[in-house]
Amino acid sequence: MPSTRDILVNTLLGPDSSFRGDLVVDGFVRIDGDVRGSVRSSGKVVVSELARCDASIVARSAVVGGVVRGDVCVSDSLTLLEGGVIVGNVFAPCLDATGDVVIHGDVEVSGKTDKAEEAMLGFLKRHGSGLRPLGYDLPGKTGDGRQSWQK
Repeated sequence: MPSTRDILVNTLLGPDSSFRGDLVVDGFVRIDGDVRGSVRSSGKVVVSELARCDASIVARSAVVGGVVRGDVCVSDSLTLLEGGVIVGNVFAPCLDATGDVVIHGDVEVSGKTDKAEEAMLGFLKRHGSGLRPLGYDLPGKTGDGRQSWQK
């Protein structure tokens, strides 16, 4: 049975609406308008066919039917609907694509594991991304100059 985090919309950005900045949500986000910045969610993010996101997305799962210009990293599953476009790097343990879709960037599909979040962190570090999953602080520097994430 699906979690209420995947059924009840916590945040909705409607058509003809726009948001600029970093959107951080604990739960389900549906985007039908325009977003510029980043989206981080502990639940599901749905980017409808009406949406245009000039934003990176980090979430537990995502459904993309519109256009995303930015990295998309999920710790569970990513679904691309007919006409969905991602111009950016993609990390997902499970990827499902329906019909004609476009991904322009590096893609890593790790397979379902209990260490998906760790694999996603490694992917973000390898790509020099400033993104971080919800619950993680900004990366700091270790003694040898590498980034380290703090939970």
